[in-house]
Amino acid sequence: MELYVGDLRPQVSRPVKELKRFDKVWLKPGETKTATFELDESAFAFYDVPNKQWTAAPGAYDILVGSSSRDIKARGQFTLTK
Repeated sequence: MELYVGDLRPQVSRPVKELKRFDKVWLKPGETKTATFELDESAFAFYDVPNKQWTAAPGAYDILVGSSSRDIKARGQFTLTK
């Protein structure tokens, strides 16, 4: 299972979605499992070249979960505040 984060209003040029967490989940036919991912501030950060540091900008982010970047199964939004 893969988790992607997408900045809805990026301050700098960023990919539409960035892989931030993943976990291999083994399932038997018909079986279901719950995967849990924890995101910290670094999951929303980009490298700020002029300031030479990682920065997580406040704002709205897409949270996408799927078996690949082309097979998104669930979508939500998160607002990062500072």
